[in-house]
Amino acid sequence: MLLKFLNPYFSCPLWPSEDLPLSDLQNVWFQHDGAPPHKVSSVQQYIRDTFQQQVIGYGGCVEWNPSSPDLNPLDFFLWGYIKQRVYATPPPTLQELLNRITDACASVSPAMLYNVQREVQSRVQICIVAEGHHFEHGI
Repeated sequence: MLLKFLNPYFSCPLWPSEDLPLSDLQNVWFQHDGAPPHKVSSVQQYIRDTFQQQVIGYGGCVEWNPSSPDLNPLDFFLWGYIKQRVYATPPPTLQELLNRITDACASVSPAMLYNVQREVQSRVQICIVAEGHHFEHGI
């Protein structure tokens, strides 16, 4: 899982290091962005095995526009934040690029994640008012 992979790079855990109890996992949904690497059969099988019918987006039982950043914190926050920090100046070497990515991930604080969570809650309310239509341009 992406969050398990990214965990070591962040200053606070994004995903528990131990496996979640089945009772907790039943409340977790996976939002699939439809990116080509995530469409590989082994990834699809892992997603089906882990989340069963609780998949939003590509191949899931709940459809989702893959290009909609409205409710996806990776799109409305994380990737832009990391790119801004990594590419403030062009990295001179591949090793420097890797170092900057690691440093950018490590700089995401619990307070930032809390603010992102609050932003998701706010965006959900806006989405309800917009009756599910695209709304990011109005934020």
